[in-house]
Amino acid sequence: MMKVAVTGNIGSGKSEFINFISKLGFYYISSDVIISNLYKDDKTRSIILQKLDLNERNYKQEIINKIHNEVFNRRLKKVIYPFLYSKRRFICQKHKTYQPIFYEVPLLYEEKLNHDYNVTVFIKADINKRRQRVLNRGVSKNYFTLMNNKQINENIKKIKSTFTLNNNGSILNLRLNIIKLLNDL
Repeated sequence: MMKVAVTGNIGSGKSEFINFISKLGFYYISSDVIISNLYKDDKTRSIILQKLDLNERNYKQEIINKIHNEVFNRRLKKVIYPFLYSKRRFICQKHKTYQPIFYEVPLLYEEKLNHDYNVTVFIKADINKRRQRVLNRGVSKNYFTLMNNKQINENIKKIKSTFTLNNNGSILNLRLNIIKLLNDL
């Protein structure tokens, strides 16, 4: 089975990539979607919040407020990643006949997960474009800065990746680059 990791810094266009390939009939597994669904499930959310000692009522804001703290950040990963990896393995087994399977992995290099994939695709975009995209989604400038600072330099990701797609243009331009990439795969 060919496993293709799609990564990029915040606001680079990972979600647009995943949405487009799914319309083309390719199967994908999104880490962001899995984590979001973990929090939507009452039982799982309760377990996570209890392990993190967070209040149910305003846990999202508490996580954002504490994520800059490295001790909390390590604890958060220690709690969430086992759920994420388990769910990802389960989904992958269910769909192992699909070729290739695309994985949206925002922190691919930060968490040293790149060795789990046959191919890595890095979506690169100018920081000002990325910031504007994130702000257009209603996310604060402080959150963008916080999350951007947690990610390694784009030039390092470009060097480490099998393919790099530049996403400083239109959605149509990104889609054309994705089609070229699919032909190369």
